[in-house]
Amino acid sequence: MRFTPIIGVIIALLIWGFGAAVTAQTSNQEYMARADVTVRVAKDGSLQIREELDYVKARGAVSRGIFRELPTKVREGAITYRKNYHLTLATRNGKPEAVTNMSDSGTLIWRLGRADVLLEDGIQRYVLEYEADDWVVRFDDMDEIRWNIWGENSVMPVENFTGRIILPAGASAKQVAAYSGVFGRRDNDVTITENGNIIEFSANSRLAPREAVTAAVGVEKGVFDPLSAAEISARWWRANGALLALVLLTPAVLGFYFLNWSRVGRDPVKPPVFARYEAPKAYSAAAAHRILNKGLKGDSPLISTLLSLAIKKRIEIDVTKKQTVLTPLPLSPQYNAKLNQEEKLLFNTLFKTNPGPIVLEKKRPNRHFHTASLLFQNYLNKAYSTDYRRLNGRYVVMGIILTFIGLLAVFSSFSTPSSGLFWGLIAGLVLVNLLFMILMPAPTKKGAKITSEIEGFKLYLETAEKLRLNSAEIGTDRVPPMTVERYEAFLPYAVALGVEKPWTTHFEKTLPVIAENYNPSYYNSYRGGGIGGGGVRGISRDMVKSLSTGVASARPVQTSSGGGSSSSRGGGFSGGGGFSGGGGGGGGVGSW
Repeated sequence: MRFTPIIGVIIALLIWGFGAAVTAQTSNQEYMARADVTVRVAKDGSLQIREELDYVKARGAVSRGIFRELPTKVREGAITYRKNYHLTLATRNGKPEAVTNMSDSGTLIWRLGRADVLLEDGIQRYVLEYEADDWVVRFDDMDEIRWNIWGENSVMPVENFTGRIILPAGASAKQVAAYSGVFGRRDNDVTITENGNIIEFSANSRLAPREAVTAAVGVEKGVFDPLSAAEISARWWRANGALLALVLLTPAVLGFYFLNWSRVGRDPVKPPVFARYEAPKAYSAAAAHRILNKGLKGDSPLISTLLSLAIKKRIEIDVTKKQTVLTPLPLSPQYNAKLNQEEKLLFNTLFKTNPGPIVLEKKRPNRHFHTASLLFQNYLNKAYSTDYRRLNGRYVVMGIILTFIGLLAVFSSFSTPSSGLFWGLIAGLVLVNLLFMILMPAPTKKGAKITSEIEGFKLYLETAEKLRLNSAEIGTDRVPPMTVERYEAFLPYAVALGVEKPWTTHFEKTLPVIAENYNPSYYNSYRGGGIGGGGVRGISRDMVKSLSTGVASARPVQTSSGGGSSSSRGGGFSGGGGFSGGGGGGGGVGSW
């Protein structure tokens, strides 16, 4: 085919169009046309850094300037500590540029530009110069400088990247390495040129956003000044200060707790526990539950009190398939039992302002009954708490405050090691606080005495049959005979203390005929003899379950609804064991 002028024009137009398309694509995104970074290392290990950045904003975009971020929390081995930077120069197109410091706890940010001044189109050349602390990593056989000459947090591409590390005069590199790519990559798409004490680095291709260039240069010992005694001491404290402080803090907190526990938290001498055949005088079933359990567990205190009101003929319990009805009964000649304080409170709260029956239906809350039950629980917690058991909460709070202040001092004064011993001591402090939250509360003498009596009475209720069989043994006290009245009087206590089943079993075995035909007047159920069949066992089980269901149904339905950091540093050796982003400095560049 002959090459004609027309074909030449077509080819030229195609080339021009391709170039225009590339230019248009490039102009529609911000980028760095050029980035050049010089790191000058002094003999004391400190750094002087100069960054020349040619920024091109996207066509039509609103941009006021760029920002530069540097990580200040740096990990060296197992220690995390803080590094400092000092900005000495910031210019745009050769003129001083306004700088706003927006640092936080882990990142230093310099924002260049003013909010009321927009950048014009075209290349904006920024120059930054700043100083950094000693960044030399000292090994036994050599010293090394590692630096992210381009940071992994930069959000824009770089068309042309160059950098260099300048060692002190007369020094030369023992070994050099460079890594490129996203954080953690071990790629080496960088050209390295050594010229005496200057080591040059040039990216072989365009750097994409989030791609870093990390350089590592190792030199012979003696090039950099040895660490001073003060710096050696400071580094020792960085590595060991937090651990030493914790070693001192842990026994201090433990000693504080132990001394106060010995003074106020030791339990008084508890009377011996033996079977008691009568309920503790002046203490209701609900009160016995609250004292023995050191709090309220479940609904058994409320259920036992309702059951006691029914047995004492002050209410009647009627159960159908869908509801449980509590009906107050008038005083009558048949009513001879005297209500205790808890029974009076619950009866008056339920029926004084609402003298009619209370209906507890499944899946239908009863606000009046629920409010009465909450008032009843609050009374129990108030009446049977501090007189029977001291929480000694102020000592626990003081221990937690002491621990918090100590840990705050540790974390603010020292670097945080990642050793298992350090975090083991932290866990130990947490366990010490949790342990004494449990140990610090202690019963009063009054509480210890009545708790022993309640435990003895509970022992009788759950082992009454065994005690009855053993009562014929010489030297044993004779167990009082079982009667219907005795069974009913102690049934609320058995429910409240969680031993209703063995107490009912004792009644069945002692009075089998009466138990088989047991049919209390205060309780009516559509199930007749109860869930599990006739007799006292089925009725007892039926009553407890019906009251439990009714109490649970009365509660309101509960509803629920749902509703730049620095990288960890390490590795990156000039001997080939590093990765991109594994040095000091770094951070990133972006626009605002």
